[in-house]
Amino acid sequence: MKRYLSVLTVLIFLLTLGSCKKSYLDTTPSDQIDAAKIFDNINNVKVALNGIYRATYMQYSDQEQDGHPAIMIVMDFMGEDIVHTATGTVYFRGAYRWTDHRSELNDLPYFSYRLYYRIIANANILLEGIDKVPDATEAQKNVIKGECLALRGWAHFMLVQLFGMRYDKTTLSDIQSPNTTSARVQLGVPVVTKYSLDPQPRNTVEEVYIQVNKDLDQAIALLDGAPPRGLYRTHIDKSVAQGIKARVALTQQNWTDAAYYAQEALKGYPLMSNSAYLDGFSDMKNSEWMWGAHQLPEQLPSYGSFFAYMSSNFNSSHTRSNPKKISISLYNSLANTDIRKKLFCDNINDYVNFPGVIDASTGQPVTSQTRALYMQKKFVVSDPAVSAGDIPYMRVAEMYLIAAEAKAKLGFINEAADIIDVLAKNRDPNYTRPDNISDIGNDNNGLIMMQRRIELWGEGFRFLDLKRLKLSLDRSGTGSTTTLANVGVTTPINADNVRWQFLIPRREMQANPYMKQNP
Repeated sequence: MKRYLSVLTVLIFLLTLGSCKKSYLDTTPSDQIDAAKIFDNINNVKVALNGIYRATYMQYSDQEQDGHPAIMIVMDFMGEDIVHTATGTVYFRGAYRWTDHRSELNDLPYFSYRLYYRIIANANILLEGIDKVPDATEAQKNVIKGECLALRGWAHFMLVQLFGMRYDKTTLSDIQSPNTTSARVQLGVPVVTKYSLDPQPRNTVEEVYIQVNKDLDQAIALLDGAPPRGLYRTHIDKSVAQGIKARVALTQQNWTDAAYYAQEALKGYPLMSNSAYLDGFSDMKNSEWMWGAHQLPEQLPSYGSFFAYMSSNFNSSHTRSNPKKISISLYNSLANTDIRKKLFCDNINDYVNFPGVIDASTGQPVTSQTRALYMQKKFVVSDPAVSAGDIPYMRVAEMYLIAAEAKAKLGFINEAADIIDVLAKNRDPNYTRPDNISDIGNDNNGLIMMQRRIELWGEGFRFLDLKRLKLSLDRSGTGSTTTLANVGVTTPINADNVRWQFLIPRREMQANPYMKQNP
């Protein structure tokens, strides 16, 4: 890891700290700062922290690498609920076809690995230097530490989900067994808690989760009582740290903690109105957004960005030739009175409700666009000439879904149904609880999972959900074709298939003598 991680860490600080006005997530201008002067005062540290947040969505080597939002796209393209309508451009095609992550020479393993380790390394640098800042109060230091610990925990959590085996709680007591599915004997990713140039071996999956939880617990404590963030929720606060903790607990099948932290995290965030649900999912001032990226037009790369691939109205070659649609079976599960059904086209000739890609010069739909039944308008940019918008990392609806799933797994079926009622009735005023709720927690087609799949469609969860729940990838009945999807259409990808793990990038294998490759 020496040549790989350390050099990239230095580079990211040059990129983030040497940027010009409005180059960070905050809307206030930031002046250039010499990296050697980060710890001269608290303002410099805050600018450096802003830089780490910007590193979560900045573009890296090419236009498929727009930080964590690019991984969000990958995670959903690798599931079954987003269906491609045409061949379109090459971008993210390998993710949809399950080829990119299984080549150690491919950009996807390399990009995802360095993305999250850059965040970890820079968080470590701030954690190690914050106590020597001369003008920082204890309260200010605690906020910086809390955010950095939460970022470090979140980044390790993302890495172990991609590169490690799924966490399986049922095998943990069998430590000495040759059972190779045990989280305690399976390799995860290196745990990095100090900035270092030295290569490190992979820790076990269990060890990674121990550190993730330690970081999040400390972050929650340190962020207690921190100043409110305001409308732009670009930084992690206590509620977001609790939300990440709930995600981790859900993945570890720690149902009690998952329910507790999700219900704590959702406090103070009203669910959005039905009219707001149709506003385009690009503005974090929405009442239920907990955490996201606030991407300004001047921060856009020449090509790329989340909305260049996911918006329904931005006129890019990707969206114009290959609009994304929802799985047919998932669409058919929705009641006609559910507001979420209005996000998907039921008439390809309806240019009023589903204008599709817009020609910015005329304000009219682009008639040459590929159009298809069930194509989406969930993600819409405010200006069709600019692929900029706020990107949702966490919404309160997810917390309702986590709490309901955890309660159901604990056997508290009525409590789980009560939680789902709140969310479902908000989205569908005619929603009524089914008479038989005994299978509400079914991992694949139960009420909670169906609500989760439709609610979080396109927000980067489906691959990770399939993996943590040990479900196969089954694209039959979705509208996917073998020509476009390549896998999962006629023959599901079994949950025990080695392809659920990303391969370690070749550059890391060559630079780190302790590194071991996945099967």
